[in-house]
Amino acid sequence: MKIKENKISIIVVIPAKADSKRLPNKNMTLIGGKPLLYYTIRAAKECKSVNKIYVSTDSEEIARFAKEEGIAVIMRPSELGGETPVVNVYRHALESIAEKDVTHIVALQPDHPDRTVDLEKTIRYALEKNLDDLISVDSSGRKNGSIRIMRASALREGRISTNLGLVMDNATNIHSPRDVRLAQVRLERQESPFIIRIKNKIISKEAPTFIISEGACNHMCDIEIAKKMIDEALAAGADAIKFQTYKAEKLVAKDTSTYWNYSSVKSQYEYYKKLDKFDRPEYKILFDYAKDKDIIVFSSPFDIDSADMLNDLGAPLFKIASCLITDKRLLQHIARFNKPIILSTGGSELDEIQEAVDIMYSEDNYSLILMACTLSYPTKNKDAHLLRIRKLTELFPEAIVGCSDHTEPDESMIIPSIAVALGAKVIEKHFTLDRTWTGSGHSFSVDPHLLKKMIHNVRLTEELLGKEMLEVKEAEQKTRESARMSIIARRDIRKGEVIQEDMLTVRRPGLGISPKFLDDVIGKKTRKDISSGEQLKWDDIE
Repeated sequence: MKIKENKISIIVVIPAKADSKRLPNKNMTLIGGKPLLYYTIRAAKECKSVNKIYVSTDSEEIARFAKEEGIAVIMRPSELGGETPVVNVYRHALESIAEKDVTHIVALQPDHPDRTVDLEKTIRYALEKNLDDLISVDSSGRKNGSIRIMRASALREGRISTNLGLVMDNATNIHSPRDVRLAQVRLERQESPFIIRIKNKIISKEAPTFIISEGACNHMCDIEIAKKMIDEALAAGADAIKFQTYKAEKLVAKDTSTYWNYSSVKSQYEYYKKLDKFDRPEYKILFDYAKDKDIIVFSSPFDIDSADMLNDLGAPLFKIASCLITDKRLLQHIARFNKPIILSTGGSELDEIQEAVDIMYSEDNYSLILMACTLSYPTKNKDAHLLRIRKLTELFPEAIVGCSDHTEPDESMIIPSIAVALGAKVIEKHFTLDRTWTGSGHSFSVDPHLLKKMIHNVRLTEELLGKEMLEVKEAEQKTRESARMSIIARRDIRKGEVIQEDMLTVRRPGLGISPKFLDDVIGKKTRKDISSGEQLKWDDIE
């Protein structure tokens, strides 16, 4: 239904010029076999509030395509090409159209094909707030051309900033071939969920939560303990167990003090040197040991040599720790393996996360899982900030988002379930065979008993969350019919009698005419005699 309240008339104007300095013929660049322009036209067509759509262009090629799509074309003069402020293009479009009763212009630039906001809701917001001008910005607050909604009168009078509003849309702003590839990935994932398959496991936004028991170096460099950890993680129901691979001399300077309260070691170097004994032979043993088991074994490399060794052994995915998020060369190197990457974001600013993501995407690796995380061991509950899961999901819609939970374990083991309720699709929790052991991160890890309880709670949470659609579920139908009300006769009503309100009441069950139609029933004549206490049916009334 078109919006007509208070004589509202809305048009869409899509500015699509021929030239582009950074990406030649940008607006006709193909994504998924369709020109960039196509996706913005599609978004406009899907918006029910719009009365008419126009493409403003100086290109005959673009004009032909728009007309083939059933879109009206405004040919703009040459002086409105080049780097002319786009607001002048919108003003020209408004002056050029035959419709003079237009109240609002919705401007959609075609180089933002993967819009993340609901256009219909955005228009209604602008109308409800009585805005003269609403512009879209990206996650950094920079203005982009995804959406702009202008009051026509304000545009004509040159006062479009009198009453200004903002909406955040982190759509791809296309300037380069790499941007085109990212937009294509995001569009594809809007149409079809991104799925990572490893063994018989699936990681996706639609699949059950993927649960990683983070073994770190809690094996204490004992291969039998490491094997036992694999078996116990599997028995508890974990999908994967992850270790950590490093060499102390490549990780830390010898005189670096610790940032934890272990009295047994005086420096980070001393601590890590005790835990860096596993190398290629040991990891081959562990990978082979789990080969035929229903659990995935992998490890976090902390340097390029370790990454190469794990990749050579067939590691199916890689985890990059929060502390390595600014190590550009390591990120590039791992991204080039073209395997899924789990990136923890603890202790990071947004621009650091974005830079790390951009590094991976620059290598055409879009198989990314971002982990909300607090870089504190253990993390106090007040410092968990699980709402970051939602923010990462909003800012990186093409990625899968999870949570690496470092909070102190307790008997409830409910915190990972809360993360799942907030949208986490991967949960990572430090794991040990015995929390009383010393010499590694045992104290803030879960043991097999707590891991099993955590996984039970996660699966229960998934079951409880169900589907978000507001509809009658199968389990509700019988009770709905029995517990809802129907209109019934308060007394005997004769055939042909005009029904009055005092003749009716409502009672269970809800198998007759709903009480919401009471006003429709009153004043009608009956087609038959209706006994007191009898439910009315539509066939009973004229």
